[in-house]
Amino acid sequence: MPRILIMNAGTPQMSGAHLTKAQLSLAANSAFRSAWFAQEGDLIVSPVVIPADLLSFIGGTLNFHSSALRLLVPASRQSTILDDCTLLSKTVVERLKRHIRQKSDWQLYPCYSTEGVARLAAILGIPKTGDDFALQRGPDLLNRKSHFRQLATSVALPLPHGSVATDPNGLFKAVTSLKSETGTVIVKLDNGAGGVGNVILTSNKSDPLPGARDTRWVSWPSFDPEALWSEMTTASCKTLVVESYHLARSLFYLEYTIQDDASIAFVNSGSIRLRKSADRSERALIRTGLELPSDLEEEQLLAAQAHAYRFVALARDLGYRGMINIDAIFAQDGRLLFNEANGPLGWRLGVTQHCRPAARRRLFRL
Repeated sequence: MPRILIMNAGTPQMSGAHLTKAQLSLAANSAFRSAWFAQEGDLIVSPVVIPADLLSFIGGTLNFHSSALRLLVPASRQSTILDDCTLLSKTVVERLKRHIRQKSDWQLYPCYSTEGVARLAAILGIPKTGDDFALQRGPDLLNRKSHFRQLATSVALPLPHGSVATDPNGLFKAVTSLKSETGTVIVKLDNGAGGVGNVILTSNKSDPLPGARDTRWVSWPSFDPEALWSEMTTASCKTLVVESYHLARSLFYLEYTIQDDASIAFVNSGSIRLRKSADRSERALIRTGLELPSDLEEEQLLAAQAHAYRFVALARDLGYRGMINIDAIFAQDGRLLFNEANGPLGWRLGVTQHCRPAARRRLFRL
């Protein structure tokens, strides 16, 4: 069945009305990475032109010819994002209508289920279970760090100790109460993605740590919550999540699909491969690829799945349909801790869906 892939990661609906430079860059990169979702006959709606050699490589890897794909790139002043206004523009809608007349029974696959995507589906006559949820911005519930902690707590997922801060004083109290557990805390922008909204603070001399754009040594008595608050928050996001940071023995994610009939299917697990930058001043690790399935032992995987399924079932009961991934670690002390979930399709999902758990272990390089 032919599909329309909407590469709308990093939109204002997803990340807030005032996107930072890092968020805009992430949105553009996400369009390239999400091209791994492509299948023969698909139409890709992307905010940026996806290089022909990348599409050819993806097609060659997934056993189809890239000439079987079609790419639609709207003209937009904000060329790195695909917001609802652009998606519902007369030009884009008419181009989509012309294309889908060539075949029937299209499916719509957005990276992020926004109100605009649901309205586009209605205009094109492509009904999708979960559109009513999207019309009320329901998927936002699955794309906020604070919401994750609230929802995860309701189904008893094991979480790092943490709290939500809505002003500099709350940030100070959270850091002060959490720093003693491991000597390290992570501060997350509520609507950040890909780690670009996270900063790790540690009293220990440390190389860059996974999960953040910056790892900083800090003398706790000199910690300045006002400065960090001003640096991290944006005009449209005044919420930070603070958690105790645990060194990971295994850092992994689990992928699920919530089907239109409300059934839940496990897709795969994976581990993110990281390396230090050759630039010694760089305070973030570089992602180099994925290892699929994850490197977890069977007992660990089963334990993680048992917990994760409860969260996915909650998302289903709320009304969400589509793919969802959950990030977690096994800490060095052996504890299982969940970090976040993402309802929107991510760049990992595009690769993960092509390597089932029964397949041999594969490495995908970025």
